[in-house]
Amino acid sequence: MSMPDRPAAVGVMGRLYPWTDGAEIDPSQALCVVSELRWGRSGLYLPVDARIKVGLPREFILKEPGVYEIEGNLALPRSPQNPGQFNAAEYGLRSGWVAQVRADRVVLKKPEWWSLSFHLLRWAESSRQWISQALAKGIEQQEQDMAVLLAMALGASDAAGEEIEDAFRDSGTLHIFAVSGLHVVMLAAVVAFVLRWCGVGKGRAVFFLIAVVFGYAYITGWRPSAARAAFMITLVLAAPWWNRRSSVQNSLGAAVLVLLAYDSHQLFMPGFQLSFGVLWAIAFFAPPLLVMLRPWTELDPFLPPSIATSWQHFSVESRQWVASLWCVSLAAWVGSLPLMLGHFQTVTPVGLLANLFLVPISGISIGVSCASIVFAAMGAGSLQVLANGLNAFLAWLMVALASWFSSLPLANFTLDLRFEKEPPPVELRVFHVSGGGAANYLRAGTDHWLMDTGNVRSWRGVVRPFLRHQGVNQLHGVILSHGDMAHVGAADAAYRMGNPRLYTSVHEPWAFDPPFAAIPMLAKKVQVDSLGWHRLSADGRIEIQGGAALPVYADVLYPLQQDDAEKADDRGLVLMLHVGQLRLLWLGDAGFITEKKLIDRGADLTCDVVIRGQHSADFSGLTEILVKAKPQVLISANDSRFSEETLPSRLRDYCLSKKIELFDLEISGSVGISITGAGAEVTAFRNGQSISLVPSLR
Repeated sequence: MSMPDRPAAVGVMGRLYPWTDGAEIDPSQALCVVSELRWGRSGLYLPVDARIKVGLPREFILKEPGVYEIEGNLALPRSPQNPGQFNAAEYGLRSGWVAQVRADRVVLKKPEWWSLSFHLLRWAESSRQWISQALAKGIEQQEQDMAVLLAMALGASDAAGEEIEDAFRDSGTLHIFAVSGLHVVMLAAVVAFVLRWCGVGKGRAVFFLIAVVFGYAYITGWRPSAARAAFMITLVLAAPWWNRRSSVQNSLGAAVLVLLAYDSHQLFMPGFQLSFGVLWAIAFFAPPLLVMLRPWTELDPFLPPSIATSWQHFSVESRQWVASLWCVSLAAWVGSLPLMLGHFQTVTPVGLLANLFLVPISGISIGVSCASIVFAAMGAGSLQVLANGLNAFLAWLMVALASWFSSLPLANFTLDLRFEKEPPPVELRVFHVSGGGAANYLRAGTDHWLMDTGNVRSWRGVVRPFLRHQGVNQLHGVILSHGDMAHVGAADAAYRMGNPRLYTSVHEPWAFDPPFAAIPMLAKKVQVDSLGWHRLSADGRIEIQGGAALPVYADVLYPLQQDDAEKADDRGLVLMLHVGQLRLLWLGDAGFITEKKLIDRGADLTCDVVIRGQHSADFSGLTEILVKAKPQVLISANDSRFSEETLPSRLRDYCLSKKIELFDLEISGSVGISITGAGAEVTAFRNGQSISLVPSLR
């Protein structure tokens, strides 16, 4: 059995550059181009050619370029622990860095003031800060609207929050929420208008426009869409110099070649594929669609244009605008569909309608943002505040529309694209969740359940990506073991997936929990002790059947009404899950109090699989539980970074002595259990550990 990757002490010599996260510099990190590396705290440096990500000491500020000596602990990016989870190791390699160092000491050894890359990154950051201040003037109190505008103008999507980003994603309009080619084109149009108004000649204007679009693409993080637009605008503007007519297809191909020559890893990035794939689809599909709609967009062929009324001309122009917008939206949707399915297993039919409204509004917003920046440069503060006020309203309107469209029935859904053999009747997935949390997924026939949800971070990084990977659009039931936020912090997000039935212990909601805790907040939406919320005590039962070929239900072993302990871990649900002849004991975060009561009350704990967490503040993991349970498999949470979350060594020793297969989630990653009438197959996601189970004779 392999051990988890451990950081190793190293010394590094190399050049440090500011770390850009999307479009913004992260002062707590840096990129190091390594020239020499030393293993251990002392010894000789050996020549190395690599790039690593450096976590800087809290007191250190990277102010000047040069060669630095770095001492700290080096580790490889950890591979995913759960299906569908973001692959940090692969992303790091694609982004050009192979490892990361948590630095304890950073010392400048040789200043290099002439480093162009360093100064360009600093210039870009200064420009972003100036643009941010310009767009925020007068609307500082409207934080959400300001965050949306900064996300659109500069790519700072983190400031707006994940809920707003989800609204744009689920409505099929995420491209509006980020810097794209549309932003670059609008900026170029505004700058061209200003240059003409100032009387700048066409030749000089071309050079200035090219500098502006490339500068903007660099300032906003050199995203594939912005870089592609900058190259294509350059080709269009430069074509007359060689007496050539620009072509969208040829310009697109040239931009692809240039960007891939600069960084071939871009080819494997979803953003790159979507940017070029969607634009190619627009160029290929939109013109024929417009031709098909021509009879609807033109005047009556028997009506001479010279005698048509103003209203008739306006009607034609309006229909042409709507047709163009719809054709572009449809072509973009068709072009993005295979990539969205391949990368995210997601389809957003509502995007066809949502884009008809949000794209024009976003175009106006981009134009207003450009005007605000021009007013700021001219020192016209009153006009700048007026423009920002209008932009704040447009941002509010876009968020409201995106939220409404994403809430429509069948606005978006995921598909299960795992082309594999007939799935087993029942599947259980025990997720690896760090920080003392827990979440489990259960599929019984066609019904999908969660047993705990993890906190919001775990939901976004682990549980929801897995559900998308599985093509799950609706949950049928959610079991919440106890009020620990690390276990149930994402209960509201889970409930929004189809309003599933809720199951908690008889003690939840706990009378002394704060009103903002997950379960009390959920009680504001769902009536407790109703058809939507069942509270259970020992001897209760949860029917989970879901049309599965095997009987599936869970018996409640704990707590009783009188088990009203102060700590949430001591009053959490303990379940015996029955799947055909297989029995799985779900202990949750049971500690000494719960385990002793289960033993003293003579509960039937015999099972094939034990699934346990770790009590956060109590002695837990009694071997007596395993003596009573006689399992074939123990699946246990473990976080060796914290003593209170570490898997007790006595359990390891007992499993070894009794030949019980131990799945340590920190080492194995998440564990999947595929259950059929003949038994079950237990398989670890990360290290491939597996065992076949035959139900024990009772």
